[in-house]
Amino acid sequence: MIHYQITPIDPKGHLFEVSLHIEKPNPNGQELWLPNWIPGSYLIRDFSKHIVGIYAESDGRSLKLDQISKNRWRLESSEHAIQVKYQVYAFDLSVRSAYLDELQGFFNNTSLCLAVAGQEQTPCRLSLEPSDAIAHWRIATGMPRVSGNAHGWGEFEAENYDKLIDYPFLLGELTIEEFIAHGIKHSLVLSGRHKADTSRITADLARICEYQLKMFGEPAPFKHYTFLTMVVGDGFGGLEHNNSTALVCSRKDLIKPGQTKVDDNYETFLSLCCHEYFHSWNIKTLKPKAFIPYPLEQETYTEQLWFYEGMTSYFDDYLLHRAGIISADRYLRLLGNTLARVERGVGQHQQSVTESSFLAWTKFYQQNENAPNSIVSYYAKGALIALCLDLTIRLQSDHQLDLQQIMHDFWHRYGKTGEGTEDHTFFEYLSHYTALDVNEFLHDALYSREQLPVSELLENFGVKVSRHVPANDLQSNGKLPEKSAKVTLGARYKNHPQGLELTQVYHDESAYEAGLSANDRLIAIDHLQVTSDNINEILDAFKPGDSVTVHAFRRDELRTLKLTWQAPKKTSYVLSITQPEYLNDWLKTNL
Repeated sequence: MIHYQITPIDPKGHLFEVSLHIEKPNPNGQELWLPNWIPGSYLIRDFSKHIVGIYAESDGRSLKLDQISKNRWRLESSEHAIQVKYQVYAFDLSVRSAYLDELQGFFNNTSLCLAVAGQEQTPCRLSLEPSDAIAHWRIATGMPRVSGNAHGWGEFEAENYDKLIDYPFLLGELTIEEFIAHGIKHSLVLSGRHKADTSRITADLARICEYQLKMFGEPAPFKHYTFLTMVVGDGFGGLEHNNSTALVCSRKDLIKPGQTKVDDNYETFLSLCCHEYFHSWNIKTLKPKAFIPYPLEQETYTEQLWFYEGMTSYFDDYLLHRAGIISADRYLRLLGNTLARVERGVGQHQQSVTESSFLAWTKFYQQNENAPNSIVSYYAKGALIALCLDLTIRLQSDHQLDLQQIMHDFWHRYGKTGEGTEDHTFFEYLSHYTALDVNEFLHDALYSREQLPVSELLENFGVKVSRHVPANDLQSNGKLPEKSAKVTLGARYKNHPQGLELTQVYHDESAYEAGLSANDRLIAIDHLQVTSDNINEILDAFKPGDSVTVHAFRRDELRTLKLTWQAPKKTSYVLSITQPEYLNDWLKTNL
């Protein structure tokens, strides 16, 4: 048994203390290592850089401890049990790492728990001990408990190191609401100040969970499930785990007592929950063979993230509709948002979705200001591929088969069995359905850089896609604009004390042709100051072909440039049901 004792020793200094007890170390010298990345987040994060003051002892004497690489240490040999102590600086308020202050604590064990080389399959016990100032805090985790009261401090146990790092912990003055979905206990846990209607939220989550549990069928990949949610002023994120998910959400995204309608903010939270819950099947149990087991010290490349994130991104909004939470019209607006994200910019013509998957480590997870011109999101385009595949399957099978059924079957074949998938496994599996002939479409969708036939397929289901000019460069989405822009800047921007700071510039559009770049601070157009408050008014004063003088700072140098306004592109996609009789149960109009 490998034993870890974790103490939030200094909330003000954001420090956890970890004591690692190794009963039977390697007599030739024990090595320790810490993961460089966390499953589900494909970026080398070098968690070991946050370790502070590590030392070791055995049988009452200090042991020499050498760091042999950025994330590995070698201990002097000892015939007796070894105790290793160190502290971890935890000040990353995200779902990927660890955080601690006087208000709350959160950690993934990829950040705190050193692995004992050669003993990764040994059972692990984790003791969570309080410091005096936070003894009243409650604890939430999916890790099996072996001592202590429910939601209290105590001991927990995992089968091995891989399991240990798949159980995040949330600590603090927690709001905890439990609910049952399909006979399985679920918990919603909130940390941070909020005024949420937790009864309404758990009722909606129960509908989402029920639908997915029925969709995939028995057995469920967990015996209980926990939504660990850090509530902040402005934030968004989720990371899937064995029987839980770690979430960050904005306060505005939690529905409040007395609020009846699902607004855009609450829709965002429910979609995030639906997405991470769907991962319980699609990446946590059904996963690429390259991830079995996860090689956590270096990048692991796969073309399949379009499937594991793209499919999940299709179902996260779609299942809100199927579960009866949002109407068909609201779902189509969300689909229009996804379509606009993919179509705005030229990135989808520069990179295929499989290339995007393969290069997640460098290009997708390390996006820069040129991203719209150079990459495509395997989340968003993957979701559109899943949509096209679902509609094609329904048409080819005369509406006797759909993507939900195929995901059910595919999970039972490769997920429940733990076999894992190669790059072409899904292609080959689809050939088992005699009514289907989708390989050519799927190959083109994954490996080419061409536009997907979204509009054409939707027409077969009585849904019309109309393109519109948005109100400005920031509002390309699935909504019909109240007023369309007359000209376009061809750039995204944010407010700055000096004017507008350009964050992204689209190739071959007005700002690009004028010589403006991302990070430039635009201070005047046509010799008048420009701000986020008056940019729409300024744009409304010109027509395509007009030329103006613009003043902008690049770093500390003032530039005077000539900008010629271009006609705005139709980058908002509004989807509407024109022939409901053609929906054939893909969407339900009575919700």
